Amino acid sequence: MILKNIYNFLAADADLQNLLSSSKKDSKIYPNIAKLMSAPPFLVYRSLNPGGTQNEILSDESLEIIITAQDFETVCLITKRLTEMLDCADNIPSENYNIYFCKKTGGADRSDELNRNVRTLNFNLKFRSKREIL
Repeated sequence: MILKNIYNFLAADADLQNLLSSSKKDSKIYPNIAKLMSAPPFLVYRSLNPGGTQNEILSDESLEIIITAQDFETVCLITKRLTEMLDCADNIPSENYNIYFCKKTGGADRSDELNRNVRTLNFNLKFRSKREIL
């Protein structure tokens, strides 16, 4: 699954780890739902179309990353780092896929029930399985 590659790419970045105050035990990057009692800041990521859509050339996968932090400044700093890493990126490492493109396509701000700042970022990835290439 391509989202595992995205997770590995994000979890390996020292700047993002610093912004999230993560540790080797807890990357603070979670699939689908945050770990119970997670202290912000943290990220939740999910696919909006699991497995992507395929055509004759490339597959598309829509990725949603949700940033949760106590203060808006932290949300903005994490947004900046994620955008630097993922927007128009063609350097995301993967053993199973050639990832040709990743583009930020939108997002939204809100607050959650605990009055924390939440920002959703949407990205679209274009890729092809390395097994499909002859």
